[in-house]
Amino acid sequence: MKEERILIVEDDISIAENIQEILELLGYVNTDIANSANQCIKIIKKYRPDLIFMDIKLKGDKDGIELGEIVKQMVDAPLVYVTSYSDPTIIERAKRINPAGFIVKPFNTNDIHAIVEIVLYNKRTKPVSEVAAVSTINDSPYLVTDAVFIKADNAFERVSYDNIYYVEANGNMVTIFTKNRDYNIRKSMKEIEEILPSQYFLRVQKSFIVHLGQIESFNTKEITLLSGAVVQVGRQYYNSFLAKLSTITES
Repeated sequence: MKEERILIVEDDISIAENIQEILELLGYVNTDIANSANQCIKIIKKYRPDLIFMDIKLKGDKDGIELGEIVKQMVDAPLVYVTSYSDPTIIERAKRINPAGFIVKPFNTNDIHAIVEIVLYNKRTKPVSEVAAVSTINDSPYLVTDAVFIKADNAFERVSYDNIYYVEANGNMVTIFTKNRDYNIRKSMKEIEEILPSQYFLRVQKSFIVHLGQIESFNTKEITLLSGAVVQVGRQYYNSFLAKLSTITES
């Protein structure tokens, strides 16, 4: 029996169980199946898999490529795409995620065996320096890492990230709501999203960015902040939002 845990993300249960059966024959008995993005996120939080098989054409708000982007932020596990498509556009999109490989349907035991052994071997033998390099890329280039300077009137005011509640778009302007005052700035949401550090701030709707540390409670439709403000959650943003938070559920 092999100890590695493998997650299969596939909405066609017959294909998912086929992959699971092949893995068990190969000695990989620690396997889980997720048939949706939400279930995938919950399993990753709970079990931290060593390898993920993911169907590109998942049903729902997010396909396998969009979900793959979320998964890459959650866990350092190689991602193998399962697909029946050879569309160059899909392949180009998938390449952005830097997957460990592809399996084309219909597949057989030898296909699964080969990709699992190669991918897990590469994961086990990945140089430590390569892992360190990944974290270095995400380091802030700025000397002041706990605040942003916002121009107000004739001066730049220091605003601690902890004092920012949320950002709301309003036409070609944005309003930054903070503990001491609100700032109206002629910037796009995309520009603000790139300026604010992603470990603290997340876009949860087309018109809203929230500070994750300011959340009091949330459900699938809205977020209540410690300030008392209520922000709407966009349906296509919810899984990305949920992936950023440590949660405890009944099951």
